[in-house]
Amino acid sequence: MQKFVFEFIKENNGNEIYFNPPLTIEYSIYKKIDEETGKENYPEDIPVMAYATFDFGLEVHIPLDIDHNWLINGYNGLTKESSFDDILMNTIIFDLFHAFCHIPEDPNYSHYNWALKGWLKERATVKELY
Repeated sequence: MQKFVFEFIKENNGNEIYFNPPLTIEYSIYKKIDEETGKENYPEDIPVMAYATFDFGLEVHIPLDIDHNWLINGYNGLTKESSFDDILMNTIIFDLFHAFCHIPEDPNYSHYNWALKGWLKERATVKELY
């Protein structure tokens, strides 16, 4: 199990979020087929998947391949050559900014975004640049 600890995150557009206490996210990254055993790690037809748990208990599954994660095409500098850890980290960063910096009426605002904002609103300070 690996983890990210975020005290501060920033998007390329200048938006910032500070967390007090810091936000901790534990995660594991798996390929669909375990290279050592040949066994299937998960049922979805996705080549690489991350399983992450936020410190308040929310669990998410995030695809890390270019066909299932559109953020790889440039968000915060992501490319198809980016490491799986970088893709996961920047996907979570995108999700956090989406939760805090978009209106809930946005058709792409999901229960996941709502949960992130609800659980973190007391410990997050958001600075948006327009």
